[in-house]
Amino acid sequence: MSAFAPKQILCAVDLGPSSRLVAGWARLFAEAFHARVELLHADWFEPPRYFTPAQIQALTEEAAQRKAKLVEELGRVGAEVFGPRAEFAASVIEGHPIPVLRDYLESRKPGLVVLGSHGRSGVARLMLGSVAENVVRESGCPALVARGAETAPLSIGRILCPVTLTESGRRCLETSTALAAAFGARLDVLHAAEHPDAHPEEIHQQLCQWVPREARQACQITEIVRRGNAAEQIILHAREHAVDLIVLSAERKPLLEITTLGTTTERVVRHSPCSVLVLPLA
Repeated sequence: MSAFAPKQILCAVDLGPSSRLVAGWARLFAEAFHARVELLHADWFEPPRYFTPAQIQALTEEAAQRKAKLVEELGRVGAEVFGPRAEFAASVIEGHPIPVLRDYLESRKPGLVVLGSHGRSGVARLMLGSVAENVVRESGCPALVARGAETAPLSIGRILCPVTLTESGRRCLETSTALAAAFGARLDVLHAAEHPDAHPEEIHQQLCQWVPREARQACQITEIVRRGNAAEQIILHAREHAVDLIVLSAERKPLLEITTLGTTTERVVRHSPCSVLVLPLA
């Protein structure tokens, strides 16, 4: 089975309305795997270049006061979500969120990073550049993009694991099986038949044979084959069957000076109706 068992979880929050939801997802994983959580908020302060030294000094003093308030607010979020007796750390670091998170991940190497998604719509949703997407692209550890109703109780009752019948697909299945066993969840193993000449019945038989016996012993598994574009079929299945978590393997590809994800992964992360856990390929 997969070695996925994070003992240190980084939970990055912007202290906006969805922060308690994001922290709640971190709590779910922390309780399941007995992990320690660090809440992190990046406070970006950059005075205008035309400000005088006196003005910059005044703004710097205001920034220090703001940081103290942010530390207090972050601790309050942690206490509300994890409980007053729970063990967690809360840090406010000055800087833009993307480099702050990148440096933290490189130095601390947590077993899981949990981030929020603002759920943008329309043209804005199609644009790259959000903190979550940048971290998912660059992180060397599993990254959970949290979504859900902020007032609903959090639970994981159904997990969707889209796979190709490859070694990377098997690693994704192993992690998904470990998660389903930890949360007592059902596991849907889905393969999208994109080729027009594909025979879903034959592929379904291959998929059933491909899933190992130990996975079936760990949790309740349903094998599914859907015809069509992979990203579309993953999202449709998640909507139609009230999936709580999608687990994907991410193939990262260098493009000039940036890193990109595969098209399917990017589309699912952007448009999924539920939380998505992205696993880096070894």
